[in-house]
Amino acid sequence: TELLMTPMRPAEYIVSGDHDRSGWRHFALNIPYYTHFTSPIRRYADVMVHRLLQATIDGNVDELFKQKEREMQDNCANCNDRKAAAKTAQDRSDRIFLAMYVRKNPIRSKLGVVISVGEKTFKVFVEELGCSAMLFLDEHKGKLLESTEPYKTEKGQRGIKLKRNKDNNNKNGDWSEIDIKVFTKLTVSVICKEKPPIDIKIELEGPWKE
Repeated sequence: TELLMTPMRPAEYIVSGDHDRSGWRHFALNIPYYTHFTSPIRRYADVMVHRLLQATIDGNVDELFKQKEREMQDNCANCNDRKAAAKTAQDRSDRIFLAMYVRKNPIRSKLGVVISVGEKTFKVFVEELGCSAMLFLDEHKGKLLESTEPYKTEKGQRGIKLKRNKDNNNKNGDWSEIDIKVFTKLTVSVICKEKPPIDIKIELEGPWKE
């Protein structure tokens, strides 16, 4: 689910007359067009739909619905901005709450799945917590890791070979190397970052053992 959602664009309010029919589709529901109007008490977009529907039912849209197309476009743009800001605030609040929790109660030895790979970082999804975060390899060098070697396959897919520091007495079994690529399973810890902004931090323990 996390990987499927990553490339998706958030749904936006639009004025249908300003877009081609292909832009009306609702991807997740797989239907050619969609609107919602069930909560006018908290969504202005729903108020607009209610007014337009009522004017259509009464058979006099031009007289009863005063908003012109340009005004509707501006209102939709503002609704989209406010919706995105509310979503960002909600997500950030949830993240801060989780970070404060793991500051007092670090979560150890959980399954993490790699969902994207860079040169010195990779993103890990922790299924049990339903969240993801970047793992920074520079923070592990000299401790858990002796070296990291990024590479690309013939198809252009990124990977990183991790070599364990021989002096590290990690409790998560006897391992020497890990080949990091998308869908690699790892054993990770989830803790709170030491520096602001407050957030969770992923630490590598080793490969995942089934």
